[in-house]
Amino acid sequence: MKKLYLSDLHIGDGTLKDDFKFDSDLIELILSSKDKGFGEIVIVGDGLELLISEFIRSRRMLPFDRLLKEIDVSIVDAIESKHQEVFRAFREFAESGRVKYVVGNHDSLLLFSERLRHKLKELLGDEEKVEILPYYLDREFKTLAIHGNQYDIVNRFFRDRKNGNLMQPFGDFMARFMMENFDKCLMRTELPEQVVRDYQNVHPTLDVFQWLEYLRRVYEVDSDLQAEWSRQFLILLKSHDAQRWIDANWPVLKVIEGLFVNRHGGMKLGSLMVRIVMAVRKLKKTDNLYRQGRRLLGAEGKKGFQKAMNSEFFLMYGDKAPPIVPGELKGVVMGHNHRHVLRMISSNGEEKFYANAGTWKPVVEMIDDNPKNGFARRVELGYITIEMISNEFLVQSNHIKKLSGLRLSEDTIERNADSSISHEIGLRV
Repeated sequence: MKKLYLSDLHIGDGTLKDDFKFDSDLIELILSSKDKGFGEIVIVGDGLELLISEFIRSRRMLPFDRLLKEIDVSIVDAIESKHQEVFRAFREFAESGRVKYVVGNHDSLLLFSERLRHKLKELLGDEEKVEILPYYLDREFKTLAIHGNQYDIVNRFFRDRKNGNLMQPFGDFMARFMMENFDKCLMRTELPEQVVRDYQNVHPTLDVFQWLEYLRRVYEVDSDLQAEWSRQFLILLKSHDAQRWIDANWPVLKVIEGLFVNRHGGMKLGSLMVRIVMAVRKLKKTDNLYRQGRRLLGAEGKKGFQKAMNSEFFLMYGDKAPPIVPGELKGVVMGHNHRHVLRMISSNGEEKFYANAGTWKPVVEMIDDNPKNGFARRVELGYITIEMISNEFLVQSNHIKKLSGLRLSEDTIERNADSSISHEIGLRV
């Protein structure tokens, strides 16, 4: 039995927010997997880009509960119409294999609409061959595939302390807010289309503050995009939805917020707050999902396992964590943070593995963590394969790296042709 794991494809609806340009690469991978006898394709979250689709943008800042009532199958139809051959390849694979679609945070709307799930199943295969799941517990391979946004405080669901209602992640709200209030400012500039596209791909998210400042210098943009982004970010922080998130997750920020947002000179102090948050993020540049994977695999003992299984991480699934017991899992596969990795983990003398399938979405990041060096647009078409051979697992990590449009200095913009690199690691467990 052989299985293919993909994550964070972010296949979109063809609008400016759709950065999936790798249809031929994905089709080739799907069909070659079928030819090689793979029995399953597991999409480990964010297979489709629903969050920043034109459908959601057109609903503006409609409250989350009302937005859920307006969801219809057209949001998926729009994506399929722009990537028909990709969906056809999935259907061809499903003739002999199975497709397991795990829901992430950019496609979480699937969890709230049975009609949407049914439609996606039709597009990917049929009811018997396609499953849409909150997570995939594979007891045959003793492996858990889970997107990972559950362990990200900004991108997981939470409950309103006052009424107990399930609330959308702050990251979702921020994406919708900026799409409504900042994007139009960005669109009015004379920046190249690719630069406008790259705005949504800056990683980590708050580095966009420095990225916008960099664009102002390089392209001599008339408007101060950095100041406008900061202004909108502060308006967002004062919104009702943001206040509920702060109250439920970081109540201590109430005090800080009062100092930075509401007092005289709040705009300048607010910009400083953004910089402080960015600095803290860099100091904590650790792979939290890897640590959660270690906990799930029992590498941090019973207490670590219990922390990873905390019901507050699984609110979107009805407070139900995966039905696993300590020591049961041999491996964990995640996505979400777009870090393609495969690592061995020793747990109670037993070798296990943590894998992250990475992303097919472009990532824009600082060169050497210094904004003066510019930003690089990186694409890594990553995937994980697991094969059972004589009661042993062969786990392989694969990715094709493409680099283009490197901005090496403020005076020179160098355009490099895409260069592809293949990298593979074998691991027996």
